[in-house]
Amino acid sequence: MTPDLTEPQRVPRIQAKILRGILNGAPLPESTVEALLGAEGIRPGDLDHVDATLPFAAYLRLFDNIAQAIGRDTFGLDLSSRMGPELVGPAGYIFVASSDLTQAVRALASSVFTIQDATTFEVQTGSAPHVRYRITDNDLTPRRQDVEFSLGYVDRLIRLLLGPRYVPAEVWFEHARPARLGRHEAVFGCPVFFDQQVNALWFRPEDMDRRAAQADPNLVALMQHYIQLLDQRSHAITTFTEDVRQTLSALSEGPEPGLDRVTARLGISASTLGRRLRAEGTTFRELARRHRIDRAARMLLETRLSILEVAERAGYVETASFTRAFQAVMGQSPRAYRAAAIGGPLR
Repeated sequence: MTPDLTEPQRVPRIQAKILRGILNGAPLPESTVEALLGAEGIRPGDLDHVDATLPFAAYLRLFDNIAQAIGRDTFGLDLSSRMGPELVGPAGYIFVASSDLTQAVRALASSVFTIQDATTFEVQTGSAPHVRYRITDNDLTPRRQDVEFSLGYVDRLIRLLLGPRYVPAEVWFEHARPARLGRHEAVFGCPVFFDQQVNALWFRPEDMDRRAAQADPNLVALMQHYIQLLDQRSHAITTFTEDVRQTLSALSEGPEPGLDRVTARLGISASTLGRRLRAEGTTFRELARRHRIDRAARMLLETRLSILEVAERAGYVETASFTRAFQAVMGQSPRAYRAAAIGGPLR
């Protein structure tokens, strides 16, 4: 039985129109599209409803499978440069009608929930302005196509906003450097770095406040009103445990997130957090340990970082303690886990 894609589920979800846009840009025969969707229990018609959503995990798998079916590992990146604001609806139109880049990226950060769950889009201003895109659930993979598409799409919107004079200063990706790098630097027009701690577009400070030629405050106000009507989240986080897990992930770019940082972000006391987690059968210590190991496992699969570098990024001061913790949670050592994932001994 085909799932009802408009039915709220206790899993992260994404608007079906994003997948429709990706499929429209994929040179695949209809039979192949139907087979790919069918493997996820989805029919093509299920994507047509205006309010349709699908599980974010299924979307990530489909994006990767589409790229493989086409035989183009930069499919997500290539596609992003052909998309317009209509792909994400009101959020896209607010972006390209904003008065400057600062207003545009802040508006997108505040409205990303209308597009998909389990992701954050954060804006940093000042002397080193940049935006960060993160998939906050470490269990959600594969990520490369979505991440490259997402940063490429934001770059595309910025070019529509500021015109041909704009280029980013740098681009960072968490995943490993691909065999062929030329396409990435050709798309962004700037240095591109991999195996980084965040996915980010870095800007030149002078671009942040440069006046956009096509600014339309009336359109911005209209689209913001529409987004307010969407603020009744039909597929929001449904447990406090998941709220804490998402917070741990959102804070993981800086120092390892401890109890004080999490309670500050959630605006509650440590005793309240502990009581609510116990009511759901877990503890903060258990969630924090699992978060660190899940993050490490993803880095082992997606990057070429050494075991020592992975341990350090996951918040462990020595490899031995990291290996013991990883073994306790995953049932095998980090080295064995990586070797099993790539189908052979680690080189």
